[in-house]
Amino acid sequence: MGLKTSMLAGAALALLSAQAHAADLSKSLVPGYPDVVGEYLQVPGYAAPGTPAGLNTATFLRLRSAGDGETPKPANAVIVGLPGFASTPAHWLYLGSQLVHRAQGQTCEGRPCRIEVWVLQRRGANLAETEGLREARVKKDPKIALDHYLGAAALVPSSRPGEPAKVTGSGAGKWAPLTQGDAAFMADWDFQAYAGDVDAMIKLIGEKTGNKNIFLAGHSQGGGFVSNYAGRLQADGKRGAEKLSGLIFLDGGPSAGTAPAPTEAELSAYFKRVADLRSGKADVYTGASGMLGAIAGPMAAASQSVTGIYYAFVDPQAEAIFPLRTASAARPNPGDDFLKAARMTWLARAGSSFDTDPVPGGGVQMPVLQFLGEGLGYLDFKPLPGTEDQCDKTPAPPMMGPPRPGMAASKCVPSAAMVDPAKVYGWVEGGGNGAAPLDAGKAKLWMASQAYAPARSNIKPVKASFKDSGARTIDASNMIASNWYPSERWDFDAGFVGRYKTLKLDRDGVKLDVDKTAIAGVPVYVARQSPQAGMTNPFPGVTDFTEVNKTGTHQTEAARAITAFDPKINAKLYFHTDFVSVDDSTPGKGTPGDPGNSAVAATLTDWVLKRSKGAATVPTPKALGVRETY
Repeated sequence: MGLKTSMLAGAALALLSAQAHAADLSKSLVPGYPDVVGEYLQVPGYAAPGTPAGLNTATFLRLRSAGDGETPKPANAVIVGLPGFASTPAHWLYLGSQLVHRAQGQTCEGRPCRIEVWVLQRRGANLAETEGLREARVKKDPKIALDHYLGAAALVPSSRPGEPAKVTGSGAGKWAPLTQGDAAFMADWDFQAYAGDVDAMIKLIGEKTGNKNIFLAGHSQGGGFVSNYAGRLQADGKRGAEKLSGLIFLDGGPSAGTAPAPTEAELSAYFKRVADLRSGKADVYTGASGMLGAIAGPMAAASQSVTGIYYAFVDPQAEAIFPLRTASAARPNPGDDFLKAARMTWLARAGSSFDTDPVPGGGVQMPVLQFLGEGLGYLDFKPLPGTEDQCDKTPAPPMMGPPRPGMAASKCVPSAAMVDPAKVYGWVEGGGNGAAPLDAGKAKLWMASQAYAPARSNIKPVKASFKDSGARTIDASNMIASNWYPSERWDFDAGFVGRYKTLKLDRDGVKLDVDKTAIAGVPVYVARQSPQAGMTNPFPGVTDFTEVNKTGTHQTEAARAITAFDPKINAKLYFHTDFVSVDDSTPGKGTPGDPGNSAVAATLTDWVLKRSKGAATVPTPKALGVRETY
């Protein structure tokens, strides 16, 4: 090649590079992390029997360096994340972004490090019809989404002066949920289907040095999946753990199983449940009658998705028009009438919707959300003078887990009588520089995670014929923060497969070979609420073991030799979802675990980078068919 030709080639490469970095990523950047871009992707997934071909997809949120534009650099590590029970990639938005962001500030072999985080979406979201959400984003008008899914009649004028119309009525929008009969194929959305979807994601990663760059992480119920996948026999005769650089458990697991293998009685009960799901005797997706009550099922999830559109376009300090979902539970909870009566800003609504105790010591949160939620701050509320003893007398339902400090001792749950009808209550933030020092999260982050949906996606509409609804087009390209159709089979399988050390089945269309005793040699990282003073490593063959819990950080000698962490780092302020959603806005302030300094992001970034070798090629957006969807 001559000098002139070489110069032209170099100029062309420079131009291509400039064009790649000039790509408009603005509508897909993560709020608060302009150096991180999200893409919502689908690839062909596990072929579950009976599922329409276009719906057998592995869907995931990809978080990567925005500075790479259209040409992502080889990844030093790819973390494949599994959300917890009833959870979605939105809950991982901030931990994933923190890991990508922190890695870019470190050097790997002479260049900025690259961590990518790919968070699997639950298959029930593949059935979400999001065209109304996307139109609302295009036109920046959330009322379009409200009318499409809930109907115009849902917005009811208030009788109180100065109060905006509220979404308290019942209407019928253009959209209607799929029936249980429509979704009968979900009876076979089992553990193997989700494992097959993860297989499909991992195949996108071009490793040249073996299992040196791929880490499997799970939060809550997803932690159980990590153990199950690591022990699962794959088609090439290797267990999952043999192909992974590390296992990551975030307030879920680790577990090697509590029983050696299922008894015949347990197998009979399992296959009866599977038969009931397949025959239609049991619901295949969770509706409002499930454990989450009125906050579960497609109608509730659609309403939550519409709320997310409002979060995206409203002033956080304006008055919210959606009542709190906790106030609509079928079973009365203490504080329900208070929540219905209290006028709140959008920010306060976001915080009160998922904080474990929005009125400190008041016990106004649903038990399931006291257990699953996070510490975000508190509602700026004081009882009207003279009403301090007018407490809610509703009997408290049983707690699902350990109470937040002060909740168990509460003697006066706020009632509607304590509410000032003329006041719009605000929110006192936790997190970095927040005024709630015992809360590690922020309501504004929770609000933004519910609102976020990257415009960059490769998902296209799928036409399918359903048993009851007939022909429908499913456009699931707009990422949602709620699972519209939670799979009963998946939730059932998650518990069943996780119970045993070994499980080998080949019967009635169920083929499984899981041996968790084979998990050996692979590094393990754990962050959880548990108060143990030491480590609880259930894997005898694992010597590289790190655990961050309420008492501090505990490591084996092998783990400390690779990444020695300050033993003072702890999770004492963390509730269940804080492990994946906590604020990291002031990382240089205090010790990791303090508000604004994520204990997980601070330790996991180094932990991953020190246990990966070389770099793996990752697909370009063009290769995956990524485009702007709104």
